[in-house]
Amino acid sequence: MATLQKIRNRGGVLVSIVIGLALVAFIVGDALSSGASLINRSRNEVGEVGGESIGIQEYQQKIMKNEDFIKSMNGLSALTDEQQRMIRENTWNQIVSEIILNKEYEKLGLNVSGDELYDFLLGSNMNPAVSQLFADPNTGQVDKERARLIIKQLIEAPAGTPQKEYWLNMEEQVNTARKQEKYNTLLAKSLFVTDAQAKELAESAATTADISFIMKSYNTVSDSAVKVTANEIKDYYNSHKYLFEQEEARQIAYVNFDITASAEDIKETEDWVNDLKPEFAEAKNVLEFANLSSEKRFQPKYYKKGELDNEELDEFLFTEKSNAVFGPYLKDNAYNIVRVAHRRVLPDSVRARHILIASNNMTQSEKLADSLAGLIRKGGDFDALARQYSADQNTSVNGGDFGWFTQDQMLQPIADSAFFSNKNEVKVVRSNYGFHVLQVTDRSKPVEKVQIGIIAKEITPSQQTINKIYNDARTFANNINTVEDFEAALTANNQTKRIANLGKNDYQIAGIDNAREIIREAYMTEKPGYILTTKEKSPIFEAGDKFSVVVLTGIQEEGIAPLNSVSAAIRAELIRKKKGEIIAKELTNAISGSESLLSVAQKANAEVMDATDVSFSSFQVPGVGIEPVLTAEVVTMKENEISKPIIGNQGVYVVVVNSKTVETVTPEQIEAAKRSIEQTNLYTKFRLILPALVKNAGVVDTRYKFY
Repeated sequence: MATLQKIRNRGGVLVSIVIGLALVAFIVGDALSSGASLINRSRNEVGEVGGESIGIQEYQQKIMKNEDFIKSMNGLSALTDEQQRMIRENTWNQIVSEIILNKEYEKLGLNVSGDELYDFLLGSNMNPAVSQLFADPNTGQVDKERARLIIKQLIEAPAGTPQKEYWLNMEEQVNTARKQEKYNTLLAKSLFVTDAQAKELAESAATTADISFIMKSYNTVSDSAVKVTANEIKDYYNSHKYLFEQEEARQIAYVNFDITASAEDIKETEDWVNDLKPEFAEAKNVLEFANLSSEKRFQPKYYKKGELDNEELDEFLFTEKSNAVFGPYLKDNAYNIVRVAHRRVLPDSVRARHILIASNNMTQSEKLADSLAGLIRKGGDFDALARQYSADQNTSVNGGDFGWFTQDQMLQPIADSAFFSNKNEVKVVRSNYGFHVLQVTDRSKPVEKVQIGIIAKEITPSQQTINKIYNDARTFANNINTVEDFEAALTANNQTKRIANLGKNDYQIAGIDNAREIIREAYMTEKPGYILTTKEKSPIFEAGDKFSVVVLTGIQEEGIAPLNSVSAAIRAELIRKKKGEIIAKELTNAISGSESLLSVAQKANAEVMDATDVSFSSFQVPGVGIEPVLTAEVVTMKENEISKPIIGNQGVYVVVVNSKTVETVTPEQIEAAKRSIEQTNLYTKFRLILPALVKNAGVVDTRYKFY
């Protein structure tokens, strides 16, 4: 029955089982930015994968199932906006990867037979998720006959039964995971590393060199000394188009109008708090009055002197013994007033132990807790009773001992009881976990502490202030239709322009936390150069604590970036290359006729630098940074020879190897190098395979129309 209860608890949630190499989890999110042009798609589609439509209803149903799962696993009644966004993204990635990989499995003829699936569900190779479901909680062993009986009951249950749906989903996920495992094995078997490759890597790693070198930075040649023609830029672009692939994006310019409290709002808030002080001073129940009056709730904690971060407040609480009220004072954008509720002499920390009786049946649990408490008061062995009865497995092995704790470190019901108990006193305390038989075994030295009531009134903009800010935004937006109008209004109104580059599924813009409406409208607009409007055709967007006016300045299509948008970057690269050629020619002349690196350095007006233990695997060269070409050349050079100019990332180098150490490579090192290459190749293949499949499938993502 316990297993059926597990399935009942999980039955409303269809759980995805992740098995084997984590191929999808860390790859697919980056891969899904590729997709075909969004033209003539059905209004009810959120996307398309390889010609297969994904409807909004199907997508939303899977989202809801995943949301239910997250809430069930974490004991949540609702999810935050951020959690919902993450679930939507993960659900989309899951759908896309399943469609693409299933097509691959079909092409390769990968399948799972009935006998094979049975073996992974209820046979000798039972899947870990399945075995966990049917395992005895005490022994961890699985009674397979009992498991088969339970599954038979589930299969024969009426269609739509949550527990049946849960099991059928588990079967499907185990089946899918097995196919993925086979697919991963095929990929792994397709890789091969030769002995020669492994030996070369091992020998390179075993070679280190101490070097002297000079470096001429690219900055030693001015940009004006280098000529780059339009044809050279075009030729480079045509031969390197793969470098200029870009994702779909939108560019905007915008102005924010912050919705902040005015000076009048701040004064009104302070006056409200001041007016409340006399009534607060006369209140009989300080905490109740504070909780009813305050816009923020505070834990009823006891503080000792010096513990509060406000020195004036701290001094007031421990010197003023009347019902006087401190404040108002500003903290966390609120005016606060404070009054002492209670004064006590309490320890800073206590040590206690407990026996937790889980609340499966409230009446019986409370009765058992009372009986155990009575038994302990009469001299019963607390340690033995905790080991026998406590549902808290973390403490029961230690006789129920919590160890030392402060008020903040413990559940409030237990803390409230423990800190007001005498040493060795036994109490029964109720919490959300059940009934606790609690005994304080030690207390630190008591000191004077105060419990305080705090009334906080947040400073917020009034409706009058909000209306004024909105009117300012409206005045700015009047007569703006184009980007040119926007620029003119900036000057006329002395406003600060911001710019942003937007992805279609982004949720934030710099300075605007919840900007989804703006981003969606940017993607729903087909032509740049004009002001964006809300669904209600207003030019004013409200997001969080801001009003914003936005113009769409550019549309970046997915694919190869146009030449005009990358020409500046190409020009910079060609300038760098030509500078390298100029410096290399200069250094070649300096090398000619020189017998030492010092002589070359003097001719080239450069400084000789040294580096030790440079190897093929060196991440960087001391003094210059990451230079893979330089380290590769050093390993192959002979000692005491001046190198030819080496063109690197930071400049051009000339090197002399002063000494080289070549360790003898053992067969074990060669084998280790072989395994290293295999693992690197395998990781690379797994990292690249799914993005390639996604790109070839032609993924169309139109979720921005709905979310």
